[in-house]
Amino acid sequence: MSRANLQRGMSQVILLIVIAVALGAAYVAIDLYNGGEKDMALVETRGVQMASALSAFKRDQGAYPDALDKLVPKYVLAVAKCPAGAPMGYVSSAGEYMLSCTNVVFKYRPYTYDSRSKRWSG
Repeated sequence: MSRANLQRGMSQVILLIVIAVALGAAYVAIDLYNGGEKDMALVETRGVQMASALSAFKRDQGAYPDALDKLVPKYVLAVAKCPAGAPMGYVSSAGEYMLSCTNVVFKYRPYTYDSRSKRWSG
């Protein structure tokens, strides 16, 4: 086998390795994106239930509660959980509130609802 043939063969092997690595990285990125989309939909569904309960609590009590536990059992059966299993985060301030779950968007960024803007972001 000549040196030129050996170099050509090595170039082809390296090209195949680069293609395999690129395909693997694309697969991981698509998997993270799809998983994040499903998790965001789950958080929004559970968040709407909590927002509804918070509105009912404020209508009855005149202000938002200082913790989501105060909604149980009259307004909701249980505090909503994030996809990872932790309770949904809640912060109330100046007549507004935020609901959030960590590690949702691409499995490392939080996904948050702001009652002031009435939008989810992440």
